Amino acid sequence: MPSWSTPAASSPGRSGSRTGSRSRTRRWPASAPGGRPSACGPTREIERLRHEWTPAAGTAPPTGRLVFREGGDEEFLDAFARLSRGSLDPATRDELRTATPEEVARADFAFYRDCPGGRSWWRLAHLPDGTLAGLAIPSATPYHRNVGYLGVVPEQRGRGLIDEVLAEITRFHAAAGAERITATTDTVNTPMAAAFDRAGYEVTDVRLVLEEESG
Repeated sequence: MPSWSTPAASSPGRSGSRTGSRSRTRRWPASAPGGRPSACGPTREIERLRHEWTPAAGTAPPTGRLVFREGGDEEFLDAFARLSRGSLDPATRDELRTATPEEVARADFAFYRDCPGGRSWWRLAHLPDGTLAGLAIPSATPYHRNVGYLGVVPEQRGRGLIDEVLAEITRFHAAAGAERITATTDTVNTPMAAAFDRAGYEVTDVRLVLEEESG
């Protein structure tokens, strides 16, 4: 059974398409009755799910629907920018209110480049005809392998391709001998949460996070 907790700050790793994202959560100094942090400004409550894969869940074989390859920095920056459009990730949506998709892409690129793991792990996802479909960024925390960042470009969404991208990341980590792969996603991002469930990731923790609302 997943546990409930109310952290002072969000844990690394959030999916939707981000997992391991640059957190915007504030650290609250006191707790209100019932265990919920109190805040002095407008806030929103976000339920954040922690997902975990273990080898017992197995891995899905490649289906041939997508082709994965390495890419240059500019290619990944373009993919990051395209994926941010229409994102269900609350932090990404907030950032796009004050920054362009290209600016958000540069920040995400820098964040994941500096995470544990290797830049050589990153993959672009293409349809067999060469059309960009998305990207897969296996990553790591100081403790476990992590899903990192994944997503499908807007024009290819709704076709089940996110399952293919997540499966590629899972296979990558499993091939390296990972005994645990972690990820998180917010409950508002129902398509991403459902993809983790289909891929055999179990929900091991549910966290209530208070984030300051952007103006």
